[in-house]
Amino acid sequence: MNQTPVTLHAISVADLETVAALHCASWRSAYRGILSDAYLDGDLLTDRLEVWHLKLAMMTDRQFGWLARHDGEPVGFAFATLDEDPTWGTLVDNLHLLPSHQGVGIGRGLLTAVARGAHAHATHPGLYLWCYDANTRARAFYEHLGAEAVEQIMYAAPDGRSHPEWRYAWRATPFAP
Repeated sequence: MNQTPVTLHAISVADLETVAALHCASWRSAYRGILSDAYLDGDLLTDRLEVWHLKLAMMTDRQFGWLARHDGEPVGFAFATLDEDPTWGTLVDNLHLLPSHQGVGIGRGLLTAVARGAHAHATHPGLYLWCYDANTRARAFYEHLGAEAVEQIMYAAPDGRSHPEWRYAWRATPFAP
């Protein structure tokens, strides 16, 4: 990847198809071996279009997200809900990158943008997300950025199976000015 800067813009309903396609690409890479192949290889795009249509069409003033572009092409996104949990704070509901753009700072940039939004608008200083236990690459990324695995649950995944997930939390908003 060349040194062209990555740009971020606020996600809106107009980004529905882009966000859904990025979500599919990310899941098919990161969740292979976690979610079932039948689910990942099925009509995942229709499923993600339905999910994102509802989220974006009904977005409240407590929800926000960022779409990352490199050379004008969408490469990742993050989406969050302010003060989702009274103990843990703002939920990073989604953080996804194309596999070809991982490891170059875009994920950190998206998470930083979310953290800054939470710092500016949330009443609770914390930030958290959920991560599959088997998603060791993502878990290492969050730990590298200072998150702690604070709780594990069994999650009913969209492929119809249950998988262990960790709540990763930053007790104070990370990367905030």
